[in-house]
Amino acid sequence: MARVGRAAVVNWRRRHADFPAPTGGTDVHPQFDRPAIVAWLLAHDKIEVPVGMPSAWLVVVGAERRTVRFRLDGPHLVLADDVEGEDQLSGWSTDGDADELAALAAGEFGASVGRLTAPGTVPLAVLGQVRVIERFRSGSGGLRVTLAWPAGRRAGPRDGCRSRPGR
Repeated sequence: MARVGRAAVVNWRRRHADFPAPTGGTDVHPQFDRPAIVAWLLAHDKIEVPVGMPSAWLVVVGAERRTVRFRLDGPHLVLADDVEGEDQLSGWSTDGDADELAALAAGEFGASVGRLTAPGTVPLAVLGQVRVIERFRSGSGGLRVTLAWPAGRRAGPRDGCRSRPGR
């Protein structure tokens, strides 16, 4: 988040009594509560509040090879730890995009994600069985869509989803 190395974090932990305590992990590889770390980084001017909401872009291939590009704002990507698990992607969408995405994924074999580009991860492809598992409308009227797929269907750059500059 702060784009610094491990040594900087070790120094912050030593020099700042208010640095958040680890919530898990090991002594060598501690894990921290993300909201607590973000609050600390903001309070100490180590990061700035993002101006715009990040977006994920996905190219979905449905029945009869119909391909559509979608944008999900404020994406949250959770990748399963093993191939038996399920990956999930949530993000804010328009009603029209959510309807079209659900229609593409409703086919007999589900849709495929030809390319998923999300902040903080390498581009991914999902080879079938992508489905919409939730549509949630917030009190402010925004529509949050959640997609899921078997983790074993995920492919990265080494598996055939090549990253191309400018795309």
